[in-house]
Amino acid sequence: MKKKIMLLFLMVFTLFSASSCTGRITLLFLNWGEYIDESLLDAFEEQNNCNVLMDLGESNEIFYSKVFAGTTVYDVVCPSDYMVMKMYKKGLIEEIDFSRLNNYNPESEDLRDGILSIREDMIAGTDEKIENYYIPYLWGTWGIMYSTKKEGLEDAVLNNENQWASLFDRSALPSGINVAMYDSHQHAYYAACRYLGLPTHQELPQSDLDKIRKLVEKMNFNAWGTDNIKKQIVATNLDLGFMWTGDFLYYYAEQTAYRAMNALLDGKISNDEIYPFLDAITDTNVRTYKDLKDYEVGFDIFIPDDTIAFCDNLVVVKDKGRTSRKTDLIYKFIDFMCSQEEKINNNIPDDSEEAEDNYVYPANANTQYVCYDTPFNSIYSEILALKDDEYTSESLSSESLDELKKTAKSSDAKTYNDSDPFWAAYNYALSIAFYKYYPENGKVGSILGSFDRKYINLINNTFNNARA
Repeated sequence: MKKKIMLLFLMVFTLFSASSCTGRITLLFLNWGEYIDESLLDAFEEQNNCNVLMDLGESNEIFYSKVFAGTTVYDVVCPSDYMVMKMYKKGLIEEIDFSRLNNYNPESEDLRDGILSIREDMIAGTDEKIENYYIPYLWGTWGIMYSTKKEGLEDAVLNNENQWASLFDRSALPSGINVAMYDSHQHAYYAACRYLGLPTHQELPQSDLDKIRKLVEKMNFNAWGTDNIKKQIVATNLDLGFMWTGDFLYYYAEQTAYRAMNALLDGKISNDEIYPFLDAITDTNVRTYKDLKDYEVGFDIFIPDDTIAFCDNLVVVKDKGRTSRKTDLIYKFIDFMCSQEEKINNNIPDDSEEAEDNYVYPANANTQYVCYDTPFNSIYSEILALKDDEYTSESLSSESLDELKKTAKSSDAKTYNDSDPFWAAYNYALSIAFYKYYPENGKVGSILGSFDRKYINLINNTFNNARA
C-alpha cells in the first residue's frame, strides 16, 4: 500500500506557522496506520484550501490517552466502538449535528445490517444517546488466518466442535504447526473467553483469569505480532494466526493477482483462461486450476460464528475554544469521507480534459484501499460489482493481456504489479472476497467489552504473566 505518514510531533509547529501565514485552517486527525487512502486527504485539502494533519495511534487505549491528556486538541478521532463508549461516558466527545451532513443519516436505509447490530450493542453498553456521538467509518470482524498448504490444518481449523480450538489447543492441530496470537491483550482475552466458554462482557473472578493464564502458558504461542502475522503466514514462516479480517483481505486479493499474472506470463494459462483461473483459485473447494499447485494462493481465513465484531468511527473531540470556522471544516471533512462522489475544484468545467481527474469517490476508494467493510449497502454493492465492471473487462481482455506479455518479454523481470491487468485481477479477487467474508446481511459476532482501567490492568497482568 501507499504510505504517506505524517507524524504530528514532527510537523505541528511547521504547519501551524504555515496556517497563520496563509490563512489555511489545519484540521488535526487522529487515525490508525494505513487506514485511509491518503490521496483523499490531498483532494480534501485542495477542495477546501486547508491542511489536514494526521497523527497515528496503534491502539484504542493510545487514542484515549491522547484525547484525555489534551496536550494536542484533536478535531476528529477514529476510535472503535467500545472506546467510543468510554469517551462518551467521560464526556470527551461532542454530540454530532447531523443537520450539517449531506452524506450521512443515522436513520438511512443504506446502512449495513452489521452496523445496526453494533449500534445496538453500543446502546446496550451505554444508552440511546450514544448513537448521536459518532459516524461509522469502517467495520468488520476478526478471524483465524491459516495456511492451506499444511497437511490437515484446514480440517483442524474448520471442523472442530469448538471453533476457537485451533488457537488454544495444540492437540487439535497437526504436529509442528506455528501459531501466532495478535499482540492485543483485550482481543486475546475475548478469544480465550470464547474458547473456555466464559462471559466476555463482564468482569471475571480471579479464578477464571487464572484459567486464561494457564491456557496461554500451555499454548505457548510461537509468536505475538500485529501486521507481521499475515506477512509471515504468506511467507510460510507461520501457519496460523488471529487477526483482523480486513488485513487478510488485502493480502488475499494481492496474492491472487500475483498468482494470475505469474501463471499467465509463465505460459501456464492462456488469455482465455484468466477468468476460470481466478474463479478456481478463489474457490474454497478447488483453489487450483488444472492442478497448477504452484499457483495456489496458499492461505485462507476462518471467521468463528461468535467472533469479535468492530466498528471504527469518526468522532469530534470536545473543545470549548474551537472557532466556528474550524467546526465548519470538521463537518466538511466527515461529510467528505462519507461521500460517494466529490468534485475537487469547481473552477474546472465538466467538459474539460481535466474533468475526470477532478472527481474523487471517497467512501468507495477508501473501502477498496483499506479492505475493511463499508457502512453503506450501496458501496458494498459497488465492491461486489468490481469483477464485472468495464475496467476489469477491458484490462483483462485478450488485447490487454497480450500487451502485458510484450512489456514483460522486453523487460529483465516480470514488471506487472502496477499494470491495469494486475489491478483488474486484484479487483476481481477483492469482489469475491468481500462476498465470501463480509456477509451481506445479519449480525456478526459482538464488540469488545468496555471495562474500566483497573480490570484492563488485570487482563494485561494475566497475559504478561502467561507470556513471561
